Amino acid sequence: METENINRTYLESLSFSDLSKLADEYGVDVPENLDRRFLIAELLDLVEEVNISSEDMIVSSDKSIEDSDLLPQSYNETQISCVLRNPAWAFVFWNISDNDSYLLKGLSDYTLMLRVCALPSALDFTPVEAFEINITTDSQEQYILLPAGERFIRLELVYTSGNVRKVLAFSPVVEIPQGAKFINELQPGKQEDFPEIIKLSGINTVLMAQYKNHRHSFS
Repeated sequence: METENINRTYLESLSFSDLSKLADEYGVDVPENLDRRFLIAELLDLVEEVNISSEDMIVSSDKSIEDSDLLPQSYNETQISCVLRNPAWAFVFWNISDNDSYLLKGLSDYTLMLRVCALPSALDFTPVEAFEINITTDSQEQYILLPAGERFIRLELVYTSGNVRKVLAFSPVVEIPQGAKFINELQPGKQEDFPEIIKLSGINTVLMAQYKNHRHSFS
């Protein structure tokens, strides 16, 4: 039944039994001794709520979707972000604004790079170690292998042209989860003096399998 056809006049014309059936369609449990007037008032409130919810659910018509522009590929900001895949690998993605793109295209020759900076702490931005990765001008994402043993890193989007070197954007500081020391320093043939009860778990076999299958994580 269409909710727009339900009004007080219509409801007052129904028997209590029909009102109860209608209430059941809306998921309302109606006691047998409920006053008819209260039931009608409750149904009118429900109908009003349903109509309001239906209007809220209408985001746009098909015509407005066709007439509207497609979502932009970027928000026209130069920025870079980093998401850890695991403690060894990170996914880096970036965007260059129209103004910065225009600046770069005006240069006779330039190189874009990702600079991976290892930091001493989350608040000290002076790198203790850094390395750079050249990227193509049309790329916007890349996986990178993180430096082993570092806890805090920050990514910078850098360009160089002749003697000019400039940081276009930098990511928030990313904290890398730290594993147990004996796992980070695991090498074939290296023995660890585990307590006997730990040895019963088969940890030596597990660690060796981990090294064989995921040795890139220990590099």
